[in-house]
Amino acid sequence: MGILIRQELFKLSRKHSTWISTALMILMQIGFAIIAKTNAQMVSPESAFQSTFFANPLILYFMIAACATIITMEFQYGTIRALIYRKYSRGQVLVSKWICMFIYSVYWYALSFVVSLVLREFMFKHVINLHAHTDGISVFRYTIMVDGGKFVTLWLLLSLVFLLANVFRNSAAAVSVGIIGYFAANLVMQLLVVLIQQYDWIKWNPLTMMLYPSLLSDRDTYTKLLNLTNTQMFFGNIFYIALFLWIGYYFFKKRNI
Repeated sequence: MGILIRQELFKLSRKHSTWISTALMILMQIGFAIIAKTNAQMVSPESAFQSTFFANPLILYFMIAACATIITMEFQYGTIRALIYRKYSRGQVLVSKWICMFIYSVYWYALSFVVSLVLREFMFKHVINLHAHTDGISVFRYTIMVDGGKFVTLWLLLSLVFLLANVFRNSAAAVSVGIIGYFAANLVMQLLVVLIQQYDWIKWNPLTMMLYPSLLSDRDTYTKLLNLTNTQMFFGNIFYIALFLWIGYYFFKKRNI
């Protein structure tokens, strides 16, 4: 399976879109850093750094598109047959794509964090103190912690995108549902919080798990609102990620090629 993973990573590295999107994200981070530098009242430098200069929304879109197309394109162009008819099983093919996308998502988060550190060093060295404390922990650790929460919830969404990519034959459908689902989830969050206060069992639904980064950034408030602890939210995300990936695996095994 290592050969399959290397092949998938090689294909990603050869895509023009990979490097165009990389340049786009870095330019966007620089743009927000300039805004924070010139207009601190509009964008707080510390808040901008803690959000890795707002790179997360772009990472979300890039990863949704990548996860949807890595499967649907194989079926659209018939290349899946070449993989299946060789010595690889369907399970190996799909798991190699999961691992490839996991590595790709780590690349995005590592890159956004490194760029944020570079921007802080050159533009905000005397403004953003990485060792200053926010909610009892340093700004540096706080940023890593919240970024880690965003990474986990990103994979909750991507596991659903993988599922949809195994159901639909068109990548556009999986991408659209993934992006629309993300925005729809944000729209119903307030209603969800109200319902949780009345019906405690509702807190275990996957939409609630999307609030994991919010709980990490404001633990006291969100623990009371959601009636969930940090540990419960983490393992709730892991459960739904595993569930959606397993359902997607089931459809992939049953799909005609």
